[in-house]
Amino acid sequence: MDIDWKPVRILSEKSSSANPRRIALLILNEYFKKKKSLKDIINFYFKNYRLSGLDKRFIFNIVKGTVRYYLKIDFLLSLFSDKKIKDIDFVVLNILRMGIFQFMYMDKVPSYSIVNESVELAKKNVTLSSSKFVNAVLRKVSSVPNIDSFAKDKIDRLVEDEVDKISINYSYPGWLVKYWFDWYGKEKTILICQSLNENPHIYLRFNKNKVTIDELTREMDVISVDFGQLPTGISGMLDGIIEVSSVQDITKTEIYRKGLVSVQDLSSQIAVSYFINPQEGEKVLDVCAAPGGKTAYIAELVKNEGKVVSVDISKNRLEVLKDNLERLNIRNARIIEADAAKPGFLDRRMDILISKGSECRTKASDKKGLKNIAGYFDKILIDAPCSAFGTISKNPDAKYNKVMDDIIRLSNMSYRIMVNCDRYLKVGGKIVFYTCTISPVENQQVIDRFLEEFKDKYRIERSSISDKLMSFSGQPKNDICLGKEACLEIMPYYFGSEAGFVCSLLKNL
Repeated sequence: MDIDWKPVRILSEKSSSANPRRIALLILNEYFKKKKSLKDIINFYFKNYRLSGLDKRFIFNIVKGTVRYYLKIDFLLSLFSDKKIKDIDFVVLNILRMGIFQFMYMDKVPSYSIVNESVELAKKNVTLSSSKFVNAVLRKVSSVPNIDSFAKDKIDRLVEDEVDKISINYSYPGWLVKYWFDWYGKEKTILICQSLNENPHIYLRFNKNKVTIDELTREMDVISVDFGQLPTGISGMLDGIIEVSSVQDITKTEIYRKGLVSVQDLSSQIAVSYFINPQEGEKVLDVCAAPGGKTAYIAELVKNEGKVVSVDISKNRLEVLKDNLERLNIRNARIIEADAAKPGFLDRRMDILISKGSECRTKASDKKGLKNIAGYFDKILIDAPCSAFGTISKNPDAKYNKVMDDIIRLSNMSYRIMVNCDRYLKVGGKIVFYTCTISPVENQQVIDRFLEEFKDKYRIERSSISDKLMSFSGQPKNDICLGKEACLEIMPYYFGSEAGFVCSLLKNL
């Protein structure tokens, strides 16, 4: 879509009475101008403006919702505007997008308020004449009794191609819809799109080494917890998990600062608990580990007699990992900056640690053994770099920031990482390959390629999670996405949570 970009107006002052709609507009302006991480932009504005919790939630809902549905919104806008999308002033376009989103998905906001506030935004941030244009367009939209039904009817009548219909109706890039359509078929593609457009369930994993569930419940006076909303069977499938209504500002709470809880999605907990299945005293390598949620979980399970080595290419992300380990009081994890896509990545970097704390440094007595690192680890978790389509429900911009060339590039990188990790795994050990995406080229094809390369050296381990998942997910047995050799594809509609892929490979030779 061609858009005539204009300079973005950014407020620099820190305000105690910031208009939440204006902040939402500024966030959208920056996102559509720079296409940076939406999460990072939101966090920047929340940090630099004094906003109430209510205002933050309002901004959060408008911004994420507008980005989530902007292709559908632009389709609707083209029906109500006498201007083409590319000819609308950049800031005005975002004001209109915000307004139409509110009409479609925020029915508690009165129509007159949506129109009036949008007009005021245009007056104060653009021009008087632009405010008249905004007023005219949004009044047309407000006159439609059911805008969502109107949109569906127009898409059905005006769009012929099935892929294009799904693309516009659910606001996903056409290439991505076709990718899923070709692999999964129409019905499953629609189900994936629908599920990823819904707000995800949010889970905390409590640190059983520091607190019991009863003690934690007594301390959770800041966060609203609804235990009744746990999907049937989850508490039995994963120990130490609770669902919360929100994690807004959780880093400011005592339970977080004390290291009693971590925010961690179901798919990553499944990967650790059922596939890595860390045992006390084991040595585990976590590759592409930052920001460290899985590292922390593994370190808790192997206890003080075990060792975890966490590797990531990004120094900044490793600093976040280090902070998380310190918050959780984890002392049995070592941190290394290295590029796992390069052969021998541990041979050269085993002694170069990021952590400044003595707890995470390699002891002098360990260095000799660690330099001879071949076959050192019992288990290796590869949290592979991926397109992150499984996170679209919480990061809606993830569906717009990749193309097919990226999928192929990421698939090749993951394969190289797997090959490079073989050297460090002992015979009888296992590699667990995990991604947070729905993408067969990045998932099953990587596994197939690795098995072809190593022939009889590896075999896929079947996990018991598949049978439990069938009963707990509420999905028919035949609909569970198990690969041809028991790799598990966790779809977003299983638990209303982050999607992912996980496969465990045992080393025979």
